[in-house]
Amino acid sequence: MIFLNLLNRIFGPKKPLHRQEIDDYKKGTGNTHDIEEKAADTDLNSEALEGWTSVDFSVKDGMTNVDKKMNNFLSGQSNPRNGGNRGMILSFALFVITMLALIIFTYQGNKVVDEQTIVQAEKMEQPSKIEEVDLYTEIPREKQITSTELKKADEIKNNNIINEKQLKESGTPIKDDVDQTNALNSVDVDLELPIQSSGKISNRSNNTLVYNQAKEVYLHSLKNVDYRAYRNRPIKVDHNLEIGIPANMATENDQQEFIHSGVHEIAYIDYLTRSAEIFSQGNYKTALKRYLTILDTYPDDVNANFYGGLCYFNLGQFDQSHQLFRNAYSIGYGNFREEAMWFSARANYEEKNDLKAKYFLKKIINEGGFYSEQAKELLETIEKK
Repeated sequence: MIFLNLLNRIFGPKKPLHRQEIDDYKKGTGNTHDIEEKAADTDLNSEALEGWTSVDFSVKDGMTNVDKKMNNFLSGQSNPRNGGNRGMILSFALFVITMLALIIFTYQGNKVVDEQTIVQAEKMEQPSKIEEVDLYTEIPREKQITSTELKKADEIKNNNIINEKQLKESGTPIKDDVDQTNALNSVDVDLELPIQSSGKISNRSNNTLVYNQAKEVYLHSLKNVDYRAYRNRPIKVDHNLEIGIPANMATENDQQEFIHSGVHEIAYIDYLTRSAEIFSQGNYKTALKRYLTILDTYPDDVNANFYGGLCYFNLGQFDQSHQLFRNAYSIGYGNFREEAMWFSARANYEEKNDLKAKYFLKKIINEGGFYSEQAKELLETIEKK
C-alpha cells in the first residue's frame, strides 16, 4: 500500500490549489509544507500562490466581484427574458459557419500542396536543440557551476566516506587522509572503478523511496555512472553540428573525430570521456551539444542529463536545465540526486522563482545531506527579501 501511495504521489494527477488553502497559507494556519509542495507541482499553482501572497487582501475578498459577474452571466444565459436563448442560437450559428469555413479552407489548401511546398516547409522548420546552442550566452563566471566546484564537493564527500569506513573498522578517531581522497578522485577509466554500495538516503523514514547508488567511474575527475556494461549501441555523431572547440582546446581525439564530415559512430564511453574533458575545460556550448547527442541515443542517461543540465545552467537557460536535472536521477540511479536538487534550487533562485527554490531547499535541509548548510544560507537569503 505504501508503494502504491508513493507511485500515486509521483505519477498521479496534479491537483490545483484551492482558495482556502491560499488564504490559510497567507495566515500561516494551514499545512505549509503540503501547500508549498502542491504549488511546486505546476507553474500555475506556483504563480497563483506567489501572486496572492504579495497582496494584503484575501482570495475570498479579491474574487467576490469576479464571482458576481460570472453568476450574472450564467443567469443571463439561462433567462429567456434577457435574451438568453437568442444569444445561444446566434452563438451556435456562428460556430457552424466557422467550422464550415475551416473545412472548405482545409480542403482547398490540401489540393494545392505539392512536394516542392513540403520541401520548402521542412527547410523553414525551427532549428534543433543542438543548433540552438550556438545562440546562448554564458552567465557571469561567478555564478557558473564549474568542474572545480564539483570536484571540490566530491573530494569532501569522498573524504568523509573514507573516514567513516576507517572509523567503523578501527573504532578510533582518525585524521583526514587528503592524499587518499585525491587518489580516489583521480582514478582513470582504464584503471579502476570506484564502486558505491546500494543504500538509503540518510535521515529518511522507512516509508520514503530508496535511491540506489550505482557503480561510478571518474572521467577527468568528474563523477559519472558507469554504464559500460549496458551501453552496446554507439553514439551517432553528426560532425557538421559539432563545431566550436577552440584551437587551443582541440586534441588528437578531436582531429580523429573530425577527419571526415557526416555521421559517424563512436563508442559510448569514449564519447562520454571526451565530453567530460570538454566540460571541465569550461567549453559549455560544445559540451552541451555532445550531451544532447548522447540523449538522442540514450534518453535516460543520467550522466548526460546531469551534466547537460549544468551546461544549460551556465548558458543561462535555467528553464531547460530543470527538466534535465529531474531526469538526472531515478530509483535505480540516485548518484546525482542530491546535486540535482541543489542545482535545481539554485536555478529557481536565479529565475526569481522563490517558491520553488524554497521547496527544494527545505527538502535538502530536512534530509541533512552534503548541501544542507548551503541550503540553509540560501533559504535565509530568500526569506530576508
